[in-house]
Amino acid sequence: MKRKIFVVAVILVAGLYLSYAGHASEFTRSGFNMNTLISMKIYSDTDKPLNDAYNLLAELDAKLSMYNPESEIGKINSQAGHEKFQADSKVIEVIKDSLKLHKMSEGVFNPLIGSITRLWKINKADNKIPSREELDAAIKLSDISNLELNDNSVYLKHEGCVLDLGGIAKGYASTKIAELLKSEGVESGLIDLGGNVQVIGKKPDGSNWIIGVRDPLSTRGAPALVLSVNDTAVITSGNYERYKIVDGKKYSHFFDYKTGESILNDLLSVTVITRDGSLADGLATAFMASGYEKSLALLKNIPEGVGVIFIRQGEGENLNVMATKNLSSVITRSKYPVNHISQY
Repeated sequence: MKRKIFVVAVILVAGLYLSYAGHASEFTRSGFNMNTLISMKIYSDTDKPLNDAYNLLAELDAKLSMYNPESEIGKINSQAGHEKFQADSKVIEVIKDSLKLHKMSEGVFNPLIGSITRLWKINKADNKIPSREELDAAIKLSDISNLELNDNSVYLKHEGCVLDLGGIAKGYASTKIAELLKSEGVESGLIDLGGNVQVIGKKPDGSNWIIGVRDPLSTRGAPALVLSVNDTAVITSGNYERYKIVDGKKYSHFFDYKTGESILNDLLSVTVITRDGSLADGLATAFMASGYEKSLALLKNIPEGVGVIFIRQGEGENLNVMATKNLSSVITRSKYPVNHISQY
């Protein structure tokens, strides 16, 4: 499924602040983890919380990566159809979150989509398109009933089942990192995991963080919208970063769990704003796979207070931007007119 990895450009329209109450200093660090570019910024008396955050990220990547055979997810997949795996509590927590999203999205978010994503190899530079026979076999393996979760054990019932938490892992990681930093006294900071953004508190001067949502039509990553937020996650999924083109046809990294086919619909990107990074990440994936009209129907299932922005192709070079009403004061600037969804 996501995934996904969608790298969304995040514009931080903010100056650098060297200190705030308590004379804390700014510490920043960037690198590559979870298969994406990452960066973090905190305000603290010491860089220890930042180092601890990076260690936690490395730990989570080592547990949750589908592509690492030595990760816990890799071992669960290798034991599919043979034996149960006693998993770490964090892995169990992510799987439980993914099952909640599966129910909330009425099956669209599927943590067992891995048998399908592996066939498509969107990240690989090849021209291979899965055959109908291959997809039909993968669809059977992706049935959620093949996932058995008991206390701290995970069992995939058939050999070839593949647990893929790529559609939720970065959102989960950003929230866990934010919780860790707060526990170590950090009151202001920003975590950017390849465009999956989580902000801690407000900026040192007491103002909100300013986050840009990428314009899907911009080749330079310019923002379509600018948001003013604090103490929340801002996670965007789009079809403009991860895809491959074969014989002139574009294939995205979103997949229909019923047909196994790559999905391209009327949505160019979806941004979800809520404190729970796992929820934001999973919903953004599910909405992108659903298309706009089905996503509207799914809004009835999501928790109160979650904000969603849908971006679709408009006429010519314009985009059609639809946002839930609870974001009316959060969207401070937009390149395109913003229409609010009345039924939400």
